[in-house]
Amino acid sequence: MSRPTVTLEALLALAIRHVNAGQAEQARLLCEHAVQHFPAHPAVLQLLALLALQQGQTGAALRQAQASLALRPDHLPTLQLAGNAAAAAGETALAATCLERLVELQPAQADAWFQLALLRQDLRQLREAAAALAEVLRLQPGRADAEVNLAIVLQDDGQIDAALRAYGRAYRSRADTFGRIAHALATPSSGRLYLQLEELRADLLAMPA
Repeated sequence: MSRPTVTLEALLALAIRHVNAGQAEQARLLCEHAVQHFPAHPAVLQLLALLALQQGQTGAALRQAQASLALRPDHLPTLQLAGNAAAAAGETALAATCLERLVELQPAQADAWFQLALLRQDLRQLREAAAALAEVLRLQPGRADAEVNLAIVLQDDGQIDAALRAYGRAYRSRADTFGRIAHALATPSSGRLYLQLEELRADLLAMPA
């Protein structure tokens, strides 16, 4: 009697169950079996990329994510995964490219805009980083971490008055941002030296929006 044929879909479903049960190694073995015995499948490659990233294998994760995207170019979760893998591998420009495509396809994703802003800031693309943070704040008005990051970007770009206004908005929104604000303003690029923290608190509260 012939043995029943295992389908790719069955292997993938079982691998996903193993992932959900915290059995990463079993899931990886199933995915590798699928790669060896079936035509390339974007979901299998995506799952391999996820497992590799979880294990800190950033290069392998990036390769698998890119292979998955080659078969399914605009798949949003895989774009996010590829961006994460690229960032973890130190491929900042590639990570930014993935996030740029992601927000192009789904512009209402505030967290993706925020990640993109951080990548652009790392690349010293300050105007582009500020634009991405402005998009975050358009989608989520009053988001304090975005206001602080916007202020830091503006400060680095020499726009200290605009930076102080953003710091003021952040502090009025969430008082626990004060430590990060004070630290940022202690750098030479601020052009401001506050010897008294209470003076800084007062100035932040008085800043126009």
